[in-house]
Amino acid sequence: MSEDWNFYICNVNDFLASVFLDLGLRELAPDKSKPYLLWVFVYLRWPRDDGLSNSLEFEALKAIEEKLTQAMMERFGAVLCGRITTDGRREFYYYAPGSKRLQIAVEDAMSEFREYEFECGSKADPEWRHYLDVLYPSDEDHQRMQNRKVLDVLEQKNDTLKTPRDVCHWIYFRAEADREKFWDAVSPLEYRVQSRSRTEHGDHPFGICLVRFQSVKPAELDDAVIELFRIAKEHRGKYDGWETYVVSE
Repeated sequence: MSEDWNFYICNVNDFLASVFLDLGLRELAPDKSKPYLLWVFVYLRWPRDDGLSNSLEFEALKAIEEKLTQAMMERFGAVLCGRITTDGRREFYYYAPGSKRLQIAVEDAMSEFREYEFECGSKADPEWRHYLDVLYPSDEDHQRMQNRKVLDVLEQKNDTLKTPRDVCHWIYFRAEADREKFWDAVSPLEYRVQSRSRTEHGDHPFGICLVRFQSVKPAELDDAVIELFRIAKEHRGKYDGWETYVVSE
């Protein structure tokens, strides 16, 4: 288990979902010594209207996760790779060398939490497809995670995120022509060009820095960034992040 844990919000099977996972496992996946996927679904007692967890259950769910993870590690040598909270339940996912007597292990771990209903199961997943295809974020979800990191830094500096301001965005392209077509596509969106650049390394050497006076409220900032992200991709480009200055109240 690494220290690189993070979360994102998405839809899973048409339900709102919060996915919390160990991003650090990506470098190890698939771990051939742990070819079995084990899962435990714990049903929430007081889910929110959107199916996610209520703060009333925070401590109980934390205790359940700790107990389950301890049991999975001790009995199976398993590693917790992530969890999904959706549709009124929390789904815990582990990879392990085997899964024999899983039901008994889970029943023992959950014996302290008799008010919670649960189910468990396992399957062979030697390529770690569940981690890579279900838990691991898409490129857009990963960008939203990066957005949140920058916003967290602003808030740590007493920025309320309520005040619009100039935001700089960096995008890089394979060819100069791609960059100019991208600019033609985004210029109606009230961006202005701060600079164009060319680097000597990498397969996307043609850069552009765009600036726009805009909101940095999380949802609105995400919408703006993902819009640029998608337009850049359409023109063989890579969105490479954004920055702004602190506005403290």
